Amino acid sequence: MTESSVFAAPWDQKITIITALVSLLLLGSTTFIVWLALDGARSAAIRAVLLSGAIVALAALAGGVLLAPRRYALQGDRLVVERAVCPVEIPIASIRAVEPLSPGSLSGSLRVLGSGGLFGYFGRFRNQALGDYRMYATRGDGYVVVRADRPYVLTPEAPDRFIETVNRVRRAHSGGGAL
Repeated sequence: MTESSVFAAPWDQKITIITALVSLLLLGSTTFIVWLALDGARSAAIRAVLLSGAIVALAALAGGVLLAPRRYALQGDRLVVERAVCPVEIPIASIRAVEPLSPGSLSGSLRVLGSGGLFGYFGRFRNQALGDYRMYATRGDGYVVVRADRPYVLTPEAPDRFIETVNRVRRAHSGGGAL
């Protein structure tokens, strides 16, 4: 794999602020809840409820860290959204188009299952313009839509170079030219 086939997924200021504030809030409240459960809870039932809440908060934070997009890479016959766990692999042969997407195209989106700002915008979304789509974004501009078995919305660094590179790899895999 050449260096040009890996694209960073940089965070914008909004994601950085949301992630920092929510992480501090979750960690601070979890610390307080654990202290309260271990030091101030008068019954085992209350202690169990408090500790369960702390575990859920920490699981949400860990899930965000593990599932957030880190970078986008062309690896062999796949476009991969790299994450700490469960990378998303899109077969090059299934990609019908790769094109820029205006931020307005995402208006009215409903988050079906995913993150709306903690470590990025990722998961399952739906709106009238795209229908059901998957988003793996880390900023609020530079959107690219990859039209494959379903639309994928990404925010690679250097979106124009990303589109050009993916299209060149698509042509090479379909027998239409060399890399």
